[in-house]
Amino acid sequence: MKYSKDDILQMLISQYQFAIEFDPVVIKGMDFNYDSSIFDWRDACDLVNPKKLAKIYHTEFKIERPLLELEDILINEDDRTVSDFCEYISKYAERENIEPIKLLGQNCQTASIFRTLKQNLTEKGADTTELKPSSEINPFFLKYGVLLIDEVNRIAPGTMMEFEFKSHKLSRIGRNIMFIGIFAMIGVWWFWSFNWWSTLPIIIGIILFQIGDKNQPEKLNLGGFQNFRELIYGMKNKLNKAIT
Repeated sequence: MKYSKDDILQMLISQYQFAIEFDPVVIKGMDFNYDSSIFDWRDACDLVNPKKLAKIYHTEFKIERPLLELEDILINEDDRTVSDFCEYISKYAERENIEPIKLLGQNCQTASIFRTLKQNLTEKGADTTELKPSSEINPFFLKYGVLLIDEVNRIAPGTMMEFEFKSHKLSRIGRNIMFIGIFAMIGVWWFWSFNWWSTLPIIIGIILFQIGDKNQPEKLNLGGFQNFRELIYGMKNKLNKAIT
């Protein structure tokens, strides 16, 4: 079973929507589409260099073609487009075939999707021993966010497209103090000389930031899904639409 070209674009858009909430370097409103250049896509998402990016996607999708082919698309980033990339991945990547599990004499697609997702997360290093359909998503996400988004994307592209995140107040205060401290320290060095006390705001900012990160965020919304059961049904709907 193959991905469609639209499936791959949905993955890229989902990754971007995720990044603008959780990566302060990524800027909102830098949308891209099939006609966008590879450079515009990489710039919008603050992605790694073309060769490294090619290796990531080559490995992630288990593409059996030479890596140089994908490198060629990404290296020529001003001449090649997102359409070229999506078309290549959809042509050579194999989509995981999820066969329904038989439960009580009936085929159950949701059980198969959950088993596949759990198995893939485990293989990527996540601790899924306590993971159940009734498990809340947010606590798991705070430990294995990138893994979860990547696997959901790969199995059922387009399932998670909207994200909202607001860190704990202490984290935000600590980050601001840290940035102010860095600029203040540069100013002190520029006009006078190094003084140890100029690093104090940075140290205080780091401590507050780390304390805040140990607390629950003030807001965390992952596509509107509260638990894994809701997520699995969302994935099922996307898979059924892809088949039809």
